[in-house]
Amino acid sequence: MTTRILRIPSLNTASNFNFFFQNTKKNILIKQSFIGNQFLVLGNRNNKRVISSISKSEHAPKSFILENVASKVLNCQEPEAKSSQKLGGDDKAVHDSVPFKVIPKLPRNSTTPIGGNSDVATVATIPVFDIQSLPKTKSELFKLLNPYLKLTKPNLTVLVTLSAICSYAISPLSVSLHELMFLTMGTALCSGAANAINMGREPEFDRKMPRTVGRPVVRGLITPVQAYKFSATAGGIGCIMLWFGVNPIVSGLGFLNIILYAWIYTSLKRVSIINTWVGAIVGAIPPLMGWAASSSLLHPGAWCLAGLLYAWQFPHFNALSHNIAEQYKQAGYVMTAAENPRLNARVALRYSILMFPLCIGLSYYGITDWVFPFDSAIANGWLTYLAYQFWSQQEKNYKNAKPTAEGLAIAGVHAKKLFWCSVWHLPAVLILAMLHKKEQWERLFIYLGLKEPKENSRLVN
Repeated sequence: MTTRILRIPSLNTASNFNFFFQNTKKNILIKQSFIGNQFLVLGNRNNKRVISSISKSEHAPKSFILENVASKVLNCQEPEAKSSQKLGGDDKAVHDSVPFKVIPKLPRNSTTPIGGNSDVATVATIPVFDIQSLPKTKSELFKLLNPYLKLTKPNLTVLVTLSAICSYAISPLSVSLHELMFLTMGTALCSGAANAINMGREPEFDRKMPRTVGRPVVRGLITPVQAYKFSATAGGIGCIMLWFGVNPIVSGLGFLNIILYAWIYTSLKRVSIINTWVGAIVGAIPPLMGWAASSSLLHPGAWCLAGLLYAWQFPHFNALSHNIAEQYKQAGYVMTAAENPRLNARVALRYSILMFPLCIGLSYYGITDWVFPFDSAIANGWLTYLAYQFWSQQEKNYKNAKPTAEGLAIAGVHAKKLFWCSVWHLPAVLILAMLHKKEQWERLFIYLGLKEPKENSRLVN
């Protein structure tokens, strides 16, 4: 009697995923990808042959697994919107380049789509609530909740929350698990509420950009009113958790950040390039929230840390916006990269240099030891060097006449390098700050009994 062994082929190899991805994107032409890099390819024995065949074919897909994942995460881009990074000349070109039909959802008892687009073919009104429509399986529940999760911009919310947690860990006074839990959940809810309002206000602008056309309000999965109700619930719960679980100051900062991002920054995006500076303030408030959870905001170290997050926004966003400046412009957003390319690069360099004194300030005011300025100078120097290359090329491009195509291409390469550097720079500096927190190693050794506390030392207690 023989036994047959059933062989089940592995489905989690890179080649299978590439095959699936490329075949599902058949007939979709990708002409430009901001984070395109042939070296970001999962290693296998056919890499050389694949890369050479791609370079010979004009219509071959130009992205791989690692590249796509990085693009979605770092650009806060919806998976459904990853089809093209080059915006066409009109609105129709954008819709033709995405792999799904954008059908705005109707308000209750209405026959006109959101934004007044009467050319949409078939749209049904939202049915009145029925108990039978409640989800009965896990898949139905996920389908119902997933659009609301995307409203929060999960990738961005995680980054905001982590910046508050890192600041809480770096602050000089004692920390507790109770405060940390409420700080984490409250900050995440406040950030998600601000992002939901932002999406609810901008569907007609988001639908004009390939990187935002997959958002749930644009696709008609959620109406703006539903987005506002969700944000009111999430923001209210978040502020209450911060008020009672942490302290009123942190709660007030969370509420202030919702106002700054959802109303002031979102409105300024279509008015003036000053929106980038306001957006940087939004990024600097979460560290203040983490600090205020345990320590006083009157301490200069709090503002050094907030300044670090504020300054980081400019090399990061200015590099990102450089290669998609035309997309922003055609969608109706006023961004420095499109309005004044030389200023865009100059500001990126200016705030990269500012990182050095801010890191020194953390040591000067007793937050970190004096090794930190030297360690962090490696990361800051790397960022500043790439920002200088970006600025230098833009100065050459716009010094006299109209920039050449070759000069703009070189500037685009420098912008990509600066963007990638900024992605790694921030976590590197924050981790170094936590490792070099003043007297923390001595506290650990005393706690473990490996070292005796000094007499009259503040570490005795």
